[in-house]
Amino acid sequence: MQFLAVENVTKKFGGVTALNNVSFDINQGEVHGLVGENGCGKSTLMKIIAGVLPRDRGELRIKNQPQNRYNAMEAVKNGIGIIYQDLSLFPNLTVMENIYISQMLNDKKPLVRASAYQQKVEHIIQQLGISLDLEATVDALPIAKQQLVAIARALINESKLIILDEPTTALTRSEITNLFNILNRLKAEGIAFIFISHKLNELLEICDRVTVMRDGKVIDCQPTSQLTSSDIESLMLGYALTFDERESHATQDVLLSVKNLCKRNSFQDVSFDLHKGEVLGIAGLLGAGRTELAMALFGVEPAQSGEIWLNGKPVNIDSISAAVKNRIAYVPEDRLAQGLVMEQSIAANAAICTLDHYLTPFKLLNGSKMRDTVEGLLKGMQVKYGSQDLPIRMLSGGNQQKVVLAKWLAMKPQVFILDSPTVGIDVGAKSYIYKTVKEKAKEGMGIIFISDELPELLANCDRIIMMRRGRLGKSWLTEEIDNDALQHEMERQ
Repeated sequence: MQFLAVENVTKKFGGVTALNNVSFDINQGEVHGLVGENGCGKSTLMKIIAGVLPRDRGELRIKNQPQNRYNAMEAVKNGIGIIYQDLSLFPNLTVMENIYISQMLNDKKPLVRASAYQQKVEHIIQQLGISLDLEATVDALPIAKQQLVAIARALINESKLIILDEPTTALTRSEITNLFNILNRLKAEGIAFIFISHKLNELLEICDRVTVMRDGKVIDCQPTSQLTSSDIESLMLGYALTFDERESHATQDVLLSVKNLCKRNSFQDVSFDLHKGEVLGIAGLLGAGRTELAMALFGVEPAQSGEIWLNGKPVNIDSISAAVKNRIAYVPEDRLAQGLVMEQSIAANAAICTLDHYLTPFKLLNGSKMRDTVEGLLKGMQVKYGSQDLPIRMLSGGNQQKVVLAKWLAMKPQVFILDSPTVGIDVGAKSYIYKTVKEKAKEGMGIIFISDELPELLANCDRIIMMRRGRLGKSWLTEEIDNDALQHEMERQ
C-alpha cells in the first residue's frame, strides 16, 4: 500500500531550478533508494518530504490525503522522520534524553520526568533488538551506536517513514550488516525507509526499488532486481563510466621515510617508506589511528617522537606551515570543518594556499591575476560553478572536494595525503579524483591514500598497509590480495 507520493513537484532557489516536475512515491514496508550526483536535487526533495522546505508547485500526499499546509511539525505528526548525515544528536545529553527529547517537546509539558518516558524508550530499544546504555552520554558512544540512537528517536515519534541520509558513511562492514538487519526487521513491521547513499552496492543490497535523479529530474525508478551498479552509474551520469587499468608509476627512489613515529593514545612505532610516484594505501577500522597519523605528518597534531625524512634529509614537521614549506599537502577527512572556509568565496578557497603568488611588489593582492589563475584551476578540475564570488557552501559536495584538491595541487606538493577523499561524493566526482591521483603519481608525486572503501584502495594503490590499534601491520602489493582477504584482515582482532 502506498504511504507517500509527491507529484510534479518543482522548487526554485532564485534563478536555479533545484527540482523540475519531480514525482516520487514509497510504499509501506519498503526500502526505497535515492541516488544521484551531488547537486542533483536529492536533498531538496527530502527536505520537502520532511516539511523543512515548502514546494513551489506540485502535490504531496500521505496515505492518499493531500497535504496543503505542510511543515516539519505536520510531517512528524504524519509519521515522517529524517536522520541527517550528521545525526543531529545532543552529544552532552544521555542516550535516553536524546531519544525522548522530541516527544517531550511535542508534549509541551511545563515539568518533565524522565521516568515517564523510560518505559516507552525501553520498548523502542527492545523493538530494535539492540543493547544501549540509556544513561551513557551520546558523545561516549561509537558512531554506529549513535546511528541507532537516531533511529530510536525517530521511532519514539511513531514514524512510519524514516529518511536515512548517507547512514553508512562512518560504519564498518560488520556495523553496516547489523544496521541492515535492523532495517529489515522494521520493514517487516511496515515501516518504510528512504535510503540515500553513494554506495551503489549497498543500495542494491538493502533497497526494494531505486530512484535515480539527475539535474533536478527523476531519470528512472526500477526494482533493484533489475539493476546493476553499472546501470545506476549510467543513469546518474548520462553516459557509461569507464576506468583505465591501474598502472604503477612507483620508482625505487624513497621520497618520504617515517621512522618510529609515536604519539600517545594515537599511534606507536610507525615506520614506512613512500616512493616517488607511489600511491600507498592505508586501510584499517575506525579508530585505528590512520587520521591521527595523517595529521601528524601534516603538522596539525605533531608526533611526540620519531623521525620524518624527505628526499634523504631529516625534517621537523612541527606545524602546518612546516609541512607546507616542505611541500606536503593534506586533504582532510572532514572537508567542511577542516578543508574549506565555508562562508568565503570559491575563489578565496581555491587560492588560499598560494596567496603569496598573487602579491605585487608592494605586497598588495593582484586580484585579476588571482582570478585568472583560479579560473584555470577550477576548469582543470572540472568544477561546476556559476561565479567565483559565490560562497563555497553553495557548491555540491563533489565540487567542494575538487576545490580542496585544486588548492593544494596549485602549490605543486611532492607528498599528497588524502584522508577518505571520496566520502559523501558521487561516482562522477569519485572517478575524476581517481584520475587525478593516477596523473599526479605519473608525474612523480608520492600519495598516501587513506580509505574505508577497500575496492578503491585496490583500484588506485600500488601497495596497501593495514593499520590496527595505532600500529602498522601487514602490507601487500595490490596484486597480492583481493577485497575479501583484505576485509578479513581488517576485521581480524
